[in-house]
Amino acid sequence: MKTNLFLCSFASSDLNLSVERFVAQAKKLNIYSGIKVFRTKDLSDELNNRINRLIKEKGRYLYGYEIWKQKIISEYLKNIPDNAILQYSDIGCHLNDSGIKRLNDYVSITEKNNMLVFAYEDPPENMKVNDYNFQVNKEYNYTKGDVFKYFNVNPESEIYNSPQIWAGAFFMKKCDFVLNILDTWQKACNHIELLDESESIFANHPEFIGMRGSQGVFSIICKLNNVSRLSASECEWAEGKDGSGRKWSHLKHYPILAKRDLKYGLIKRFFNRQKKNINRFLKKLK
Repeated sequence: MKTNLFLCSFASSDLNLSVERFVAQAKKLNIYSGIKVFRTKDLSDELNNRINRLIKEKGRYLYGYEIWKQKIISEYLKNIPDNAILQYSDIGCHLNDSGIKRLNDYVSITEKNNMLVFAYEDPPENMKVNDYNFQVNKEYNYTKGDVFKYFNVNPESEIYNSPQIWAGAFFMKKCDFVLNILDTWQKACNHIELLDESESIFANHPEFIGMRGSQGVFSIICKLNNVSRLSASECEWAEGKDGSGRKWSHLKHYPILAKRDLKYGLIKRFFNRQKKNINRFLKKLK
């Protein structure tokens, strides 16, 4: 049954196979009133030019450090009714029709609280029965000092030491609260040094691991605005404590699986394989 829920994502031109899989899974859920996967042709010339410059200068990570994400969400919100709910999910996510009940819960939470995100905090109690290690990441693990300084967040604050929020899937109600968050997010992302791996002027935490594109910016903005959140364990893989690797069985009845499943076309796959072969060869020479 269709609801007041809309879905959007983004895929570069080499991810047609992932787009086909994502859209097919979305349609199987039979809940979305609209599904839109933005492509490069949907972006402005200015944004495409900026992305291409970033890729040339810094590589393809997150296709330009996700500077397109706020733009496509803002654009899609213009085309849906006021107070409708928008779900954004990265194109690498899998959508699980066995999780439809929980998806409806997410919609209800968003209707009440305007927005819903997922943080790398302890899993819900019902998941703790599994003999798994779940992902728990602090803000300072994946956000560099310059980002904290930009938002005037100090190392003693709750935000600095709290779990980071995942930017790969979230829910937004079309309302002024959300539009203000998107505007703040966009302004921050105009500063590429807040997204990339360039050296931070202000000190990183000793346990800083590395940036995840605009995720740190998004995470802090959500916390500053007291956005409702659940555990990212409802979407993310866990690991068996016995060393048996990644597990997804705890998500049998959850709608969004962060599998990061990016399937390229034949030509791109060929070049990716050759690149890996060359890198392996170079490592042997060292």
